[in-house]
Amino acid sequence: MKPTISILAVCAAVAAAPVAAQEVTIKIADSLPADHIITKNTTDVFTARLKEELGDRIAIEHYPAQQLAKAKDILSITQAGIADIGYIVPSYVSEKMPLGGVVELPGEISSSCEGSLAFEKLIQPGGKLDQLEFQPNGVRVLYNVALSPYQAIFSKRADVTSLEDFKGMKMRSNPGAMELSLQSAGATPVRMTPPEIFDAMTKGTVDGALLPFTSTFSYGLDQIVGSATANANFGSVGITYAISQRKWDSLPADIQEAMTRIGHEVTASACKAFDAAEVELTAKLADEGATVIMLNDEETATLTADFASVADDWAAALDKRGKKGTEILSDFRAEVQALRESGI
Repeated sequence: MKPTISILAVCAAVAAAPVAAQEVTIKIADSLPADHIITKNTTDVFTARLKEELGDRIAIEHYPAQQLAKAKDILSITQAGIADIGYIVPSYVSEKMPLGGVVELPGEISSSCEGSLAFEKLIQPGGKLDQLEFQPNGVRVLYNVALSPYQAIFSKRADVTSLEDFKGMKMRSNPGAMELSLQSAGATPVRMTPPEIFDAMTKGTVDGALLPFTSTFSYGLDQIVGSATANANFGSVGITYAISQRKWDSLPADIQEAMTRIGHEVTASACKAFDAAEVELTAKLADEGATVIMLNDEETATLTADFASVADDWAAALDKRGKKGTEILSDFRAEVQALRESGI
């Protein structure tokens, strides 16, 4: 029996219909609290924009607060495919990405946007740091930030009221440039990641930490801070969200394009939000009862003198290890200067 005309028409229509696009699942891992200001201004924006553009073609699973791994291990789980996009902070994996610590050097940047956009030039695909450190580790940066210049925050028990009191204090630090900054100012660096700071300050394991106020509030540290500097410049931290190259290569070209474009936009918008928030949170910390220490001209000059050789020492130490410390420092400074000249 021959099929009827109507059946043939249905079969033809089905054959001609486009095959539904296969859903892509992206797993994002970080160590930040779900309501951290970094998450709100970067990952939340990035994922919302992707869903807006791609709809059901993409599913996104976000694992915050070290659910998949400790901060220092997120690069490893991204390389292994446990996560697709990881929160990768070069100073947390300084043995693999020592040059990425350039953005942490004290006094080099005056705002989140200066640091974020200068850092982006070096770590974006094809950039010098991408070639030297991210590509060899099998990851590709999608978006990044450098937080506003770090301040020194102290526990109430530390009873710090001036720069002179800072000397001899045990301060939480990232490895690398931040350690050099603290040592040059007469403090003792103690390595730990931000999620560990609250307990350490509460128990007296450390007297304080270097952080921007955005992170101070996001980790609840404002509850235990007795005093903090407000106009110092202890450097920053370079934060990246990078996708494994293997996952990237598996994605359709249009999804790759959307991720690249949106990632760049997120970097630019997030840094503005961080700089604005830093001003607001300085006042809020004072309102909550903390002593806000404004360094006078003499104290600022002292700190500047302490920091004068930090960047050169950092670069020279890397040069001795066969790394391009001096070259990367020069390139980073050139990018910062270009941004200043452009009015950013």
